[in-house]
Amino acid sequence: MNKATLSAIGLFLITLVSFWIVQNMSKPRILVLHSYYTDFSWVNDINIGLERILEKQAYKVRYHYMDTKRHTGEAFKQRAGATARDMIDNWQPDVIIAVDDNAQAYVSRYYVNHPDVTIIFTGVNKEESTYGYDKGNNVTGVLERINYDAVKGVLLQMLPENKRRIFHISDASPTSEGIHTEIDSFDWSPLNFIESVQCQTFDDWKKVIKEAETKTDFILYTHYHTLRQSDDPEAPNMKPKEVMDWTVANSSLPGVSFWGFYVEDGGMMAVALSPYEQGELAAEMAVDVIENQRPASTIPVKTSRLFVMYMRDSAIQKRMKDLNLPLIYEAFSRATDNHYP
Repeated sequence: MNKATLSAIGLFLITLVSFWIVQNMSKPRILVLHSYYTDFSWVNDINIGLERILEKQAYKVRYHYMDTKRHTGEAFKQRAGATARDMIDNWQPDVIIAVDDNAQAYVSRYYVNHPDVTIIFTGVNKEESTYGYDKGNNVTGVLERINYDAVKGVLLQMLPENKRRIFHISDASPTSEGIHTEIDSFDWSPLNFIESVQCQTFDDWKKVIKEAETKTDFILYTHYHTLRQSDDPEAPNMKPKEVMDWTVANSSLPGVSFWGFYVEDGGMMAVALSPYEQGELAAEMAVDVIENQRPASTIPVKTSRLFVMYMRDSAIQKRMKDLNLPLIYEAFSRATDNHYP
């Protein structure tokens, strides 16, 4: 092979690589910023929803996990936020899909009205104004709101009239604070809502669960992921599965949650927020912004609407002797592969 041929081949390869680099650099960039980590099923299921939409597009998508569910201290959250902001400033995404409240509080709120970044939030429990999003021209997204009417409807079908006292328990995380406000203000009648309790430590949780045996017929479970192992503010958190293992072994009361992880950890049933919906809606908004050059401020904020049924047979058989659960809920959980033995 002569020098002219080698030079031509070399020039062709350089041109090809240069073209590939230019094409790759010009692809729209989306950063999926998660508050938590992939050990939390909610995160993985939201990713499934995102990927259903984004896999059809030729975008550069990067995932970043702040891991603030396992590490709940303020110092860690501040460091995680600073790390994510440094990465954003260096990588310069066109769109940030920020998932759950900590991603908003420690990262994306710093980019409100940024001229080159669109913020699309999802899984947000607090109000838009909490993060200044109500004043942003580059922000839209999806508010995470529990379908309390659906939960109430299920309970009214399940509970006999003489067993309609309901009680709510959770950890004391920032997410739980907002949920407590919603649960306390919701009209549960004709169910008899007793009270709503937040727990700081696992010992607090144990005490409340044991006392509930005498004053309620049914427990509403929300988050239990930030229960500390002791009263020490720096004490590590309990593993969620260990919390639920103890609860299942020590409580005779039936219960329901609004998230599927409760059933995955051993609980009885969940009328669960759909993480797939949260991911799909956010991804659709991102596509609208990129493909149609549509300003985020012209895309209406949406509120989660759908729910998914989760059921665990062993827990239901143990606690449902006097309760009536329509077959359609079991069929729903089986059809969506959320039915456990």
